[in-house]
Amino acid sequence: MVTPQLTEDMVISALRQVKYPGMSRDLVSFGMIKNARVEGATVHLDLQVPTEDAEVVAKVEASVREALSRVPGIGEIRIQNAPRPAPQESAPGPAPLPGVRRIVAVASGKGGVGKTTVSVNLALALAQSGAAVGLLDADIYGPNVPRMLGELGRPTAHEGKIVPLVRHGLRVISVGYLLGEQSPIIWRGPLVAQALKQLLHEVHWGELDYLIVDLPPGTGDTQLTLVQAVPLTGGVIVTTPSAVALMDAERGLRMFREARVPILGIVENMSYFICPHCQGETDIFSRGGGRQVSDSLGVPFLGEIPLNPTIREGGDTGAPVVVAMPESAEAQIFRNVADKVRLATEAAAEAMPQMIIR
Repeated sequence: MVTPQLTEDMVISALRQVKYPGMSRDLVSFGMIKNARVEGATVHLDLQVPTEDAEVVAKVEASVREALSRVPGIGEIRIQNAPRPAPQESAPGPAPLPGVRRIVAVASGKGGVGKTTVSVNLALALAQSGAAVGLLDADIYGPNVPRMLGELGRPTAHEGKIVPLVRHGLRVISVGYLLGEQSPIIWRGPLVAQALKQLLHEVHWGELDYLIVDLPPGTGDTQLTLVQAVPLTGGVIVTTPSAVALMDAERGLRMFREARVPILGIVENMSYFICPHCQGETDIFSRGGGRQVSDSLGVPFLGEIPLNPTIREGGDTGAPVVVAMPESAEAQIFRNVADKVRLATEAAAEAMPQMIIR
């Protein structure tokens, strides 16, 4: 019987059967076999095992020799242990914003749940408590903050940084102020990520107790860019009581958890409707779902916000209810939410203190 001529393909094929200890993948797919070549009946290869454990290295080499010994035509097996590659420098982590003490992201799993309404009124309620507050509209494709706070003109620049606009005591930045409220944003993901980083790091925020970041709905590039760009104190999830909204809210909550961002709590918006005639409450969207999700996932419940025309009208006209009707029950609800967020951020900061650059 004629022995087939030994080839490098035969060597690699045999080594594909060798699994790394404790793994289901083979050495070849892991890239541990380097410079395999055949010279007559002799096989040469470099073995690069990603560990300093001599016992594991010896076990892998023995497995390689055993697998190759079964290949017809192989005489001598010469194995060189290749040095492990030097570890690559890790990507820079989140960079604190100069002077900003707390960064709170307001998110939702889906659109249409009133997330920006909550962001704006939450920021205003914190400002009314005496805090220095900034508001960043991070919804690049659909910036709604300019509509809810009113037309403020265009931001200016000073010493190479954008100067935020000021409304009701808030320092505000939105791409809607930079490009115009009606300008369509037709950008691919990398441009959106770059724009968000500029709105974070190239804005002169000054000394802030809180920066509220109004995120777009979903769990996409913008959310990932934010958690990688700055150290978040925590996240607030906004939902309605409907089953679909709650399902998507859970996705947003789990996204924060996977990114190791503390969950400050869940807000249930459009929780119930108050009849303007009889003052009776009607649970249009199955009130209580937000509290159930918070209980099941072990996160705080921040409050129920009613479905009320005054809240919607305030957003549409640039006069949010917290400033337009400060004595109303609706404004008090937002202030209660703000108080709980403030306490939650203090607890989160104690658990994971942040560096403040001044």
